[in-house]
Amino acid sequence: EAELAEVKKTVEHALALAPDLAQAHVALGLFYYYGYRQYEQALAEFGRALQLQPNNAQALEYSGYVYRRQGQWQRCLDTLKKSLEQDPRNADVAGNLSQTYCILRMWQDAERVGKYALSIDPADVIGMRALLLAILNGSGDIKKAQGVLATFPSTNDLISSSASGIVASVTGDRAYTFVFARDFEAALKVWETSADTAADQRRRLSAKATIRALAGDFTGAQADAEKARQLLEERLRERPDERVSMRELIWVYVALKRDADALKLARQAVDLLPPEKDALLGNSNLAGLAEVEARTGA
Repeated sequence: EAELAEVKKTVEHALALAPDLAQAHVALGLFYYYGYRQYEQALAEFGRALQLQPNNAQALEYSGYVYRRQGQWQRCLDTLKKSLEQDPRNADVAGNLSQTYCILRMWQDAERVGKYALSIDPADVIGMRALLLAILNGSGDIKKAQGVLATFPSTNDLISSSASGIVASVTGDRAYTFVFARDFEAALKVWETSADTAADQRRRLSAKATIRALAGDFTGAQADAEKARQLLEERLRERPDERVSMRELIWVYVALKRDADALKLARQAVDLLPPEKDALLGNSNLAGLAEVEARTGA
């Protein structure tokens, strides 16, 4: 909270000095967007920036992201495309546009724009994730997806940094592509890396336990799952609303066959951020709950 207050103070000082500076309004919009999920306030600031500078690509970009959070899908698409027109070499915008097409099940558009994002920046994580999703969910062509995956940087495990609730965000999309192909050993090898931080350790243990659970190897999952459980429960005692840790613990509970606990926590994640508050992550949390219900037979 103290850091956020300091950021707001700095931005408001900049606005006081230059109230007609478009980028200062963008900065305040970003504060509302990332700091407190205050999307209407963010949109107002991006709108003011666009009044001052109609072709401000960043204001257009984040207006598109606000519309996506609000479930205004066509406005999101139109605005992101306009932002990309103003800044055609922005791989993040292209990747997010591809991701939005995936959400809307517009698979051909998603694949086309995902490829474009990677033509700009071959290491763009959002573009890589969107392209894989477009292929796997659009055509179900596992060989094609694996072929595309082989062209990605080998050091990138394709873990989402968001609070997305689906199981692929626990295993990472690289490993999940192998899970999709039922090559569980290859999926596990993705996580044969050292854990440099506490978050890395929790992520690695959770991913390995989840992959083994998806393979039906609950016995093999026990050691990693139990270690992950202790770390994640401790983490959530400190930060009870940390959605990334909730997501990981849900699948650790599945791996430990603690189905009631997994379902309870998955429902808690939905209640914490429902689609009414955030159409992007809220619907992802609902999808994650459906995955857990299917896995546990609920």
